[in-house]
Amino acid sequence: MKQIVFHIGGPSFHPVDQQAHRITEWLGTSFACKQYDGVDAFDRLDDCDLLVLMGLHWRGMAPQPYRPMEETHQKAFRNYVTSGRPLIAHHGAIASYDDWPSFGGLIGFSWVWQLTTHSPLGDYDIKVLPTSHPVIKDVADYRLHDELYYNIQIAAEFKPTVHADVLWDAVRRPMVMTAEGGRISGAGRVVYLANGHDLRAFESSAVRQLWINAVHWCLNR
Repeated sequence: MKQIVFHIGGPSFHPVDQQAHRITEWLGTSFACKQYDGVDAFDRLDDCDLLVLMGLHWRGMAPQPYRPMEETHQKAFRNYVTSGRPLIAHHGAIASYDDWPSFGGLIGFSWVWQLTTHSPLGDYDIKVLPTSHPVIKDVADYRLHDELYYNIQIAAEFKPTVHADVLWDAVRRPMVMTAEGGRISGAGRVVYLANGHDLRAFESSAVRQLWINAVHWCLNR
């Protein structure tokens, strides 16, 4: 049975523990899913087939304590990525560990303060693009209550494909992106799902299908 590790934790405005539970329910009993708070997830990668980054851990977490990635965590994450095993990054997770810039570089997507930002919470119409990629199979244009992350920074020489976007402030903003390889030698598949501020976004049937598709694509199911 494939092992999925969910990296969770962070501020309560991103209820990623509940979202991870919801995803686990959507996936059914075909996968062994475990949740670990913050850097604890990087201690659990030896038998991990898919790492799902959801938690938001950064230096601005006060009054919550911030636990940075120690050298052992950094090495474990780098080894995971270079082994070719897949990643799914969700919403605010790309802003984590801002004292170690390589974190975002290894994912391929990162939140850079003063550059990356988001829209107000509201109702938005997401357009699914005709890429015919497995991650958008059975997903049509959808509307959801969310905040839109944009100006996400892309790693150098990394060229992800955009599968869904939204018009915000007169610019099309990517919401679903995938890539194979890039970032660093040996890297495998990666998906970035930008939607999902809270559980209201997870009420969308399209978000449910995107998560199922993303997991199955990452694991060649």
